[in-house]
Amino acid sequence: MEERSNRPTRAELEEDQFLEWVLTALAYIRARGHIFIGGAVAVVATIAIISFVQQQRSSARTEAAALLFEATLADQVGQIDGVLRVCERLVDDFGNTPAAAQATVMLGNRYFALGRYAEAERSYQRYLDDYGDEPVLRFAAESGIAAGYEAQGNFEQAAAAYVDYATRHPEIEASALMLMDAARCHRQLGDRDRERSLLERVMEEFPQSSATTRARQELGALM
Repeated sequence: MEERSNRPTRAELEEDQFLEWVLTALAYIRARGHIFIGGAVAVVATIAIISFVQQQRSSARTEAAALLFEATLADQVGQIDGVLRVCERLVDDFGNTPAAAQATVMLGNRYFALGRYAEAERSYQRYLDDYGDEPVLRFAAESGIAAGYEAQGNFEQAAAAYVDYATRHPEIEASALMLMDAARCHRQLGDRDRERSLLERVMEEFPQSSATTRARQELGALM
C-alpha cells in the first residue's frame, strides 16, 4: 500500500509532462531570443513564467499557465489581438491564479503600447487591488500608471506617483529609477530646483545603483 501511495497518478504525470514541455520551450526561447520581436525584453517576460508554473498543480492553474504561455508567445511575435484576447480570458475565467495576475499586468502593458491609457490604468490598478503581492509585477503596475500620466502630459501627477513609490520602497533599487523618472517630469515642467533635489536624492539614497552615474551626469548638466 505504501509503495502504491508514492506512485504518481496519471494526472500528476500529465502535469509533469506539461511542465517539462513549458520549461523546454522557455529554454528554447531564451537561447534564441534575438529572433523574436521584442528581443531581450520579450525573453525577460517569458522567464517570469517559470517561477510560478513550477508551483502549479491543479488543472485550472495548469490551464491558466498554458494560456499565459500562449499570450507571451503572441506578444513576442507582435500578435496584439491575440495577446488581448488570451489575457482577457485569463483575467475573466482564471482570476484566482498567478497566471491571471501576470496577465492583468500584460494587458496593461499592451493597452499602454496602443495609447489606450485609461484601459491600461484600469488593468494596472486591478492588479494592485486584486493581487499586488509580487514585487516585480507591483513595480510594473505602479510605474505603468505613473508612465500613463506622463504620456498624457500630466507631469505633476506622474512625478508624484513616481516619488510615492520610491518613498514607500526605499529598500528596492528600482526606486532609484522612479526618482529619475520623477526628475525627468520636473524637467518637463521647468522646475530645475525640484529636478536637482531628486537627482541628489538618487545619489544619496542609492549610491550603488547604476542610476547614480546618470544622476551625477544630469546633475552636472544643471550646474
